[in-house]
Amino acid sequence: MAAVQDLLAGKVSNKLIVAGLSIGSLFQAAEYQALGIYYFLRNISVPVILLYLLFQMRVLGAGDIKLFSMTGSILTIGKLFQCMAYSFLAAGVFAAFILAADHNRRRTLANAAEYLLDVLCTKKLKPYTVLDEEARVPFAFAVPVFFGTAAALLFP
Repeated sequence: MAAVQDLLAGKVSNKLIVAGLSIGSLFQAAEYQALGIYYFLRNISVPVILLYLLFQMRVLGAGDIKLFSMTGSILTIGKLFQCMAYSFLAAGVFAAFILAADHNRRRTLANAAEYLLDVLCTKKLKPYTVLDEEARVPFAFAVPVFFGTAAALLFP
């Protein structure tokens, strides 16, 4: 549902996130009783802690992190890490296709390289900005998260 919502509306609603978190807390409590609350809180915190830096760089949005937290509320911690790894792998593949179709790819890659060089030289993070806001391609990150979740559940 989140992937479809992200494709159609450009974001995942907080109502869907809250519903998923509620279901996740019930799953964890049913599976592990009182310890399930610990697992629930740990699993929803891990994406926030790990992905905060990417949020600060404006590479990921808050909704993307909330989506990982929601997914983590239902999965085990191991499956959450697999989900995140597969999701970023899927996002990289999707981004490669988008870049291949980008007529300004040389400028896009130069902008990204300049940003990385600036961060490395100044040792200061700043938000990543797109040179031409009209040229920005919307990226529904919930779609790679969907594929990452499916892959984590299907493959050990």
